[in-house]
Amino acid sequence: MDTKSLWIGIEGIVLDAVGTLIEPEPSVAEVYLAAARRQGIVLRAEDVHARFGRHFRDDEADESLGPMVTSEPLERRRWRRIVGQVLLEVADPDRAFDELWDHFGSAGAWRCFADAGPVVATLRSAGFRLAVGSNFDGRLRRVLAGLPELAALCPSLVISSEVGYRKPHPRFYQAVCETLGLAADRLLFVGDDPENDVAGPTRAGLRGVLLDRRGVSQRPPVIADLRALLVSRDH
Repeated sequence: MDTKSLWIGIEGIVLDAVGTLIEPEPSVAEVYLAAARRQGIVLRAEDVHARFGRHFRDDEADESLGPMVTSEPLERRRWRRIVGQVLLEVADPDRAFDELWDHFGSAGAWRCFADAGPVVATLRSAGFRLAVGSNFDGRLRRVLAGLPELAALCPSLVISSEVGYRKPHPRFYQAVCETLGLAADRLLFVGDDPENDVAGPTRAGLRGVLLDRRGVSQRPPVIADLRALLVSRDH
């Protein structure tokens, strides 16, 4: 399916958050390095980056409850584990976790991609129902509320820790449909993760398009930025 045909019958757009609308600034590695330095530990940025990527991927589910099951307490526990695994050398991992948890729960830790605000405004003006569908936790509400370009999306936030299931569980996409009051085949999901934002929604009856800002994917449907989404709708 090409990006033009994706739009046929679509009444609502669901946007992923991190990597799609927002990104951390400074980077995750820089913030973790600073937390380590506050405890007198100097680490290499490449090591922290590699550790974070590995442990973030490996710690997606709480094994005691089964894959893709989540909640606010489980997400907090998961991030505590990740911090401890990434910052192995610090003497007080609980202190590091508390600092990092608070940091990434603040709007000041994030920036909007340049295309996010204008595209959201254009889609809203065109009459589409908009939602954000994310595997973040409840902190995302504070983050988006503090970003003027995206604050209007807060009433239609669908967050996995509040739903009880992470993407790509079908219950997550069911919650998206219920939030927007639309059937699955009327919704287009846009995000930067091939499984969570394209394959998962497609299995649940939605449509999905991959946002590939780095230009590495060759598998359609794919767009290079959010503005390309508007171009595909208009042509």
